[in-house]
Amino acid sequence: MKVVLYLHLHQPWRLARFRYFDLGSARPYIDERRNLEIFRGIAEQCYRPALARLAEALEEFPDFRLSLSVTGTFLEQAKAAAPDVVDQLRSILKTGRVSVLAETYYHSLAFLLPPPELAEEVDLHTAALQREFGIRATSLRMTELAYSDELAAFAGRSGFRAMLMEGWEGVLGDRSPTHVYESATMPSVRLLPRHYRLSDDVGFRFSSKGWSDYPLTSEKFVGWIAATPGDVVNLFMDFETFGEHHPASTGILDFLSALPHAVRARPGLEWATVDEARDLPPAGPLSVPRTISWADQNRDLGAWLGNDLQRSAFEAAKKVNLLAHRANDPELLEISRRLLTSDHFYYMYVGGHGADAGVHQYFSSYGNPYDAYANYMNALTDLRRRTIERLT
Repeated sequence: MKVVLYLHLHQPWRLARFRYFDLGSARPYIDERRNLEIFRGIAEQCYRPALARLAEALEEFPDFRLSLSVTGTFLEQAKAAAPDVVDQLRSILKTGRVSVLAETYYHSLAFLLPPPELAEEVDLHTAALQREFGIRATSLRMTELAYSDELAAFAGRSGFRAMLMEGWEGVLGDRSPTHVYESATMPSVRLLPRHYRLSDDVGFRFSSKGWSDYPLTSEKFVGWIAATPGDVVNLFMDFETFGEHHPASTGILDFLSALPHAVRARPGLEWATVDEARDLPPAGPLSVPRTISWADQNRDLGAWLGNDLQRSAFEAAKKVNLLAHRANDPELLEISRRLLTSDHFYYMYVGGHGADAGVHQYFSSYGNPYDAYANYMNALTDLRRRTIERLT
């Protein structure tokens, strides 16, 4: 049984307060100082200590492997706020036992925009990985683990050999997420489904004292993996799981450090990167006609486009992005892409209950979704005005 640990590093460029009266004022849309302060805080709590633990594990255990994806907006902030974090990433990548995946540079919903936005964002991201780390990514992770037959076709045409997806019963049926599949529309693209129950045991439940399996030890967790039939267990989660979502005081960093030893102690288990696991024999073709994601109980795009606020903001952002392309102004195009980052629409989420609602509230930088919508639309309206002026 292969064990794939994949961690996602992302920070959005959060918007500055932008009021209706600020239209035409030349105020910046992004509060850069606040963003970099937030990044420095997360670097102290999470990025530095967790990367240090991973570096130690890679040095101590030659069989340990992991996979990462790093958004362009993360890299921009890391280089400005905590360049030593980028150095840590370079250091573990030099081991040759850490694979890096491609995705959209701006962590956007570019796959819902007219061409060539998706291709250009993925190209921007792969170029950034090549420039910063000297690595050419050959596996693709779409924003928020979005996946569909159409996206697999895009991946295949773009030369990618694998994609990640949510291992959800709604698309797998009675098949198991513990196998590699091939895309029904693009057989050259292998599919690695996330084992969401085991992933969420760490990502969401680790520090919950009301959970029946609290406290979670590495030995207990790896025992669950060993008892799981199949070829591969894909553990996909946010990097911020280790130190921010669960503070160091919960024992999460010690849990991370102990995992390689616990896996080694279990005969039949071995680590693999995404790039290595994709070479396992596929269990058959898999068709996913509609787009799924790893968010919320419905596993669709409702977390970003589920209400009228989100849909209206996204449709307006699409139009501004098209105008920015036509204006042929690199600065305006970059700003429009920063405004397409999926987090902005996530903050506008209304409704939900239980765990879903709590997750949305945790990540939002606004008091309520209506404030998020108003602030976003003010900034977008101002950008639209500037773009139209550039075209005339």
